[in-house]
Amino acid sequence: MAAIPIGLCLLIGCIAWIIFSTIRRVQVAKLQASLQAKLLDRIDSTEALMAYMSTDAGRKLVDALRLDQEDRAAPFRSILLGVQACIVLIVFGGAFLLLHTMKVLPDDSAVVWGVLPIALGAGFGIAAAVTYSLSRSFGLFADNRRS
Repeated sequence: MAAIPIGLCLLIGCIAWIIFSTIRRVQVAKLQASLQAKLLDRIDSTEALMAYMSTDAGRKLVDALRLDQEDRAAPFRSILLGVQACIVLIVFGGAFLLLHTMKVLPDDSAVVWGVLPIALGAGFGIAAAVTYSLSRSFGLFADNRRS
């Protein structure tokens, strides 16, 4: 019975995190768009635009304005999220199994609540390993090697 309040708290926390991170991303995107619009409004001639675009900052601005740019960090992000989910779920499930072993949660539902997150965590770990392997075979890490 103790698993229901814990699960409810985790669900509420997850929903709050999703809402607040989405709000933050929208605000950052609006701020970037307004800054870019103000910068483009200040350029009054074609020559000034071409001179600005020949600088490093101008190239970065044009790259940021492209809608179809590919996200180079996507494989790293998905791998890291998979590894993080793997670790958190395995520790969470292990805590339930430990509580069952210590007779704090003596009923068999603690075993179920312990094994399910461990299985999910193992699945996330396998998915992260497969993502890493596929990203390497597709050559997505070739540009990001450290020297």
